[in-house]
Amino acid sequence: SEVRIYEPKAAEILLFDDGIQVKEQKANRDKKEVEEKTRINTDVAMLQKRDGTYHYLIAGIAETGEEIVSLQEVIKAQIEAEYGRRKTPLPIVAISDGAKSIRSTLIAIFGVAITIILDWYHLHKKVCEFLSMIAINKPDKLKHMNAIFPLLWKGNTQAAISYLSTEVKARNPDRLQQLIDYLQKHQAEIINYERRQLAGKSIGSGRMEKGVDQVVGKRQKDNAMSWSRKGSKALAILKVAELNMQWDSLWHFNSLAA
Repeated sequence: SEVRIYEPKAAEILLFDDGIQVKEQKANRDKKEVEEKTRINTDVAMLQKRDGTYHYLIAGIAETGEEIVSLQEVIKAQIEAEYGRRKTPLPIVAISDGAKSIRSTLIAIFGVAITIILDWYHLHKKVCEFLSMIAINKPDKLKHMNAIFPLLWKGNTQAAISYLSTEVKARNPDRLQQLIDYLQKHQAEIINYERRQLAGKSIGSGRMEKGVDQVVGKRQKDNAMSWSRKGSKALAILKVAELNMQWDSLWHFNSLAA
């Protein structure tokens, strides 16, 4: 069924999904040997519970560090645990940065397209990055921003695309076409942000940004830090258990004390 994303009193179940990268530890620590820098990516999701709080979710690994329970499976299991007895369709709204992998994850979980909102912060940032490469100079960039963002804020994506196609003299035509393609690809996810904000509903994934920072960033992204794949993933799983208030039950402290 359709989710009424602009109605203040309409129920929603928010789902966030994002990834964060940390430096991977080199197999050989010899500084004379030049190695390509590699990164470890960890995807984290947050599912809104019936009481309005959020449950953190992450893929499971074996002792070797190999992923054996995918994030898709973990999300699906948590949805069933939290809402399995519900008789009516779930009004799930996913707010994401627009990554293709996140859309693929959602399709893998639900089997059908669900309501997805492109986070306003990431949309704004992406358009600014493109305009920096497209505009002839700073005044030109400011002019285009003042024309495009009011249109996107109200969800009028087609008008923004028309402006880019007819009113912009690009320093880099390839980048201009890439921006147009980006807006066309995400058109279904670009909503009327002004209307939704006035309804008192979320238009951004700031909660998720804070979530991945809590799970991975704060502990694993300090200067000069690097991690093994197994160590990074394992530490993130333990942090998720702590954030979900599952630490005591995980380690059976009560039974040990008895």
